[in-house]
Amino acid sequence: MYVGNLEQWQEEIRNLPEFLSPHIKKLAAFDFDALTAGRYELGGLNYMNVDEAETAPAAKRQIECHRRYVDVQVLLDGEEVIGYQPLSRLGAMTEDRGSKDAYFYNPPAENDFILLMEARKTFAVFFPTDGHRCLCAPAGKGAAVRKAVMKIAVPGDE
Repeated sequence: MYVGNLEQWQEEIRNLPEFLSPHIKKLAAFDFDALTAGRYELGGLNYMNVDEAETAPAAKRQIECHRRYVDVQVLLDGEEVIGYQPLSRLGAMTEDRGSKDAYFYNPPAENDFILLMEARKTFAVFFPTDGHRCLCAPAGKGAAVRKAVMKIAVPGDE
Protein backbone atom coordinates (compact mmCIF):
# COMPACT_ATOMS: atom_id res chain seq x y z
CA MET A 1 0.00 0.00 0.00
CA TYR A 2 1.16 3.51 -0.72
CA VAL A 3 -0.38 6.89 0.13
CA GLY A 4 0.69 10.00 -1.77
CA ASN A 5 -0.46 13.42 -2.89
CA LEU A 6 -1.29 14.50 -6.44
CA GLU A 7 0.11 18.00 -5.89
CA GLN A 8 3.58 16.45 -5.79
CA TRP A 9 3.04 13.59 -8.21
CA GLN A 10 6.48 14.11 -9.79
CA GLU A 11 8.08 13.25 -6.44
CA GLU A 12 5.62 10.46 -5.64
CA ILE A 13 6.33 8.43 -8.78
CA ARG A 14 9.91 7.92 -7.62
CA ASN A 15 8.51 5.79 -4.79
CA LEU A 16 6.26 3.60 -6.93
CA PRO A 17 6.83 0.82 -9.47
CA GLU A 18 7.67 2.25 -12.88
CA PHE A 19 4.56 0.79 -14.56
CA LEU A 20 2.39 3.07 -12.38
CA SER A 21 4.22 6.32 -13.26
CA PRO A 22 2.26 7.24 -16.41
CA HIS A 23 -1.02 6.54 -14.62
CA ILE A 24 -0.21 8.75 -11.64
CA LYS A 25 0.80 11.51 -14.07
CA LYS A 26 -2.49 11.06 -15.93
CA LEU A 27 -4.45 11.06 -12.66
CA ALA A 28 -2.85 14.35 -11.61
CA ALA A 29 -3.81 15.97 -14.94
CA PHE A 30 -7.51 15.02 -14.93
CA ASP A 31 -10.12 17.75 -14.58
CA PHE A 32 -12.24 15.74 -12.16
CA ASP A 33 -14.98 18.37 -12.07
CA ALA A 34 -15.62 17.65 -15.74
CA LEU A 35 -15.87 13.87 -15.29
CA THR A 36 -19.27 12.32 -14.79
CA ALA A 37 -19.84 8.99 -13.08
CA GLY A 38 -18.88 6.05 -15.28
CA ARG A 39 -16.03 4.06 -16.74
CA TYR A 40 -13.15 5.66 -18.64
CA GLU A 41 -10.80 3.52 -20.74
CA LEU A 42 -7.10 4.22 -20.18
CA GLY A 43 -5.60 1.92 -22.79
CA GLY A 44 -4.98 -1.81 -22.77
CA LEU A 45 -6.74 -3.45 -19.83
CA ASN A 46 -6.45 -0.28 -17.73
CA TYR A 47 -9.47 1.82 -16.87
CA MET A 48 -10.85 4.28 -14.34
CA ASN A 49 -14.24 4.32 -12.66
CA VAL A 50 -15.69 7.56 -11.36
CA ASP A 51 -18.18 6.48 -8.72
CA GLU A 52 -20.81 8.21 -6.66
CA ALA A 53 -21.44 6.22 -3.49
CA GLU A 54 -22.46 6.37 0.13
CA THR A 55 -20.10 5.70 3.03
CA ALA A 56 -21.23 3.46 5.90
CA PRO A 57 -19.89 2.47 9.32
CA ALA A 58 -16.75 0.35 8.94
CA ALA A 59 -18.47 -2.63 10.58
CA LYS A 60 -20.81 -2.82 7.58
CA ARG A 61 -18.01 -2.96 5.00
CA GLN A 62 -16.08 -6.03 3.85
CA ILE A 63 -12.42 -5.99 3.06
CA GLU A 64 -11.35 -6.87 -0.49
CA CYS A 65 -8.27 -7.70 -2.53
CA HIS A 66 -7.51 -7.95 -6.22
CA ARG A 67 -5.12 -10.24 -8.05
CA ARG A 68 -4.93 -8.82 -11.58
CA TYR A 69 -5.19 -5.10 -10.85
CA VAL A 70 -3.63 -2.41 -8.72
CA ASP A 71 -6.16 0.12 -7.41
CA VAL A 72 -5.23 3.81 -7.41
CA GLN A 73 -7.97 5.64 -5.50
CA VAL A 74 -8.55 9.36 -5.04
CA LEU A 75 -11.50 11.02 -3.35
CA LEU A 76 -13.13 13.79 -5.39
CA ASP A 77 -15.95 14.94 -3.08
CA GLY A 78 -16.66 14.23 0.58
CA GLU A 79 -14.69 12.28 3.17
CA GLU A 80 -13.88 8.58 3.28
CA VAL A 81 -11.96 6.27 5.53
CA ILE A 82 -10.30 3.20 4.01
CA GLY A 83 -9.30 0.28 6.22
CA TYR A 84 -6.11 -1.57 5.36
CA GLN A 85 -4.65 -4.97 6.24
CA PRO A 86 -2.02 -7.04 4.46
CA LEU A 87 -3.40 -10.09 2.68
CA SER A 88 -1.43 -12.35 5.04
CA ARG A 89 -3.64 -11.23 7.98
CA LEU A 90 -7.03 -11.61 6.32
CA GLY A 91 -7.79 -15.26 6.99
CA ALA A 92 -10.38 -17.14 4.97
CA MET A 93 -12.00 -15.67 1.88
CA THR A 94 -15.76 -15.17 2.26
CA GLU A 95 -16.64 -14.40 -1.36
CA ASP A 96 -14.83 -15.08 -4.62
CA ARG A 97 -15.79 -12.83 -7.52
CA GLY A 98 -12.76 -13.80 -9.58
CA SER A 99 -14.49 -12.90 -12.84
CA LYS A 100 -14.49 -9.29 -11.56
CA ASP A 101 -11.08 -9.60 -9.86
CA ALA A 102 -12.67 -9.07 -6.44
CA TYR A 103 -12.04 -11.31 -3.44
CA PHE A 104 -13.78 -10.49 -0.16
CA TYR A 105 -12.87 -11.25 3.44
CA ASN A 106 -14.43 -10.53 6.80
CA PRO A 107 -12.47 -7.62 8.23
CA PRO A 108 -10.09 -8.44 11.06
CA ALA A 109 -10.82 -6.99 14.50
CA GLU A 110 -8.26 -4.25 13.96
CA ASN A 111 -7.34 -2.31 10.81
CA ASP A 112 -5.06 0.54 9.97
CA PHE A 113 -7.13 3.38 8.52
CA ILE A 114 -6.47 6.10 5.94
CA LEU A 115 -8.61 9.25 5.89
CA LEU A 116 -9.18 10.67 2.42
CA MET A 117 -10.56 14.17 2.00
CA GLU A 118 -11.24 15.87 -1.33
CA ALA A 119 -9.27 19.06 -0.72
CA ARG A 120 -6.09 17.22 0.21
CA LYS A 121 -5.60 15.47 -3.17
CA THR A 122 -4.46 12.34 -1.38
CA PHE A 123 -4.33 9.14 -3.38
CA ALA A 124 -3.96 5.58 -2.16
CA VAL A 125 -2.44 2.68 -4.09
CA PHE A 126 -3.50 -0.86 -3.21
CA PHE A 127 -1.46 -3.73 -4.62
CA PRO A 128 -2.64 -7.37 -4.84
CA THR A 129 -1.13 -8.01 -1.39
CA ASP A 130 -3.19 -5.21 0.20
CA GLY A 131 -6.63 -5.78 1.67
CA HIS A 132 -8.71 -2.62 1.61
CA ARG A 133 -12.10 -1.80 3.12
CA CYS A 134 -13.41 1.19 1.19
CA LEU A 135 -16.28 3.60 1.72
CA CYS A 136 -16.11 3.62 5.49
CA ALA A 137 -17.71 6.66 7.13
CA PRO A 138 -15.22 8.87 9.04
CA ALA A 139 -17.55 9.56 11.96
CA GLY A 140 -19.58 6.38 11.67
CA LYS A 141 -22.40 8.19 9.87
CA GLY A 142 -22.84 7.65 6.14
CA ALA A 143 -22.52 10.45 3.63
CA ALA A 144 -22.31 10.86 -0.13
CA VAL A 145 -18.87 10.72 -1.77
CA ARG A 146 -17.51 10.83 -5.28
CA LYS A 147 -14.25 9.07 -6.05
CA ALA A 148 -12.05 7.91 -8.90
CA VAL A 149 -10.58 4.42 -8.91
CA MET A 150 -7.97 3.57 -11.51
CA LYS A 151 -7.59 -0.15 -12.22
CA ILE A 152 -4.08 -0.76 -13.52
CA ALA A 153 -3.23 -4.24 -14.79
CA VAL A 154 -0.36 -5.91 -12.96
CA PRO A 155 2.52 -6.36 -15.44
CA GLY A 156 2.45 -9.83 -16.94
CA ASP A 157 -1.33 -10.03 -16.51
CA GLU A 158 -2.21 -7.73 -19.39
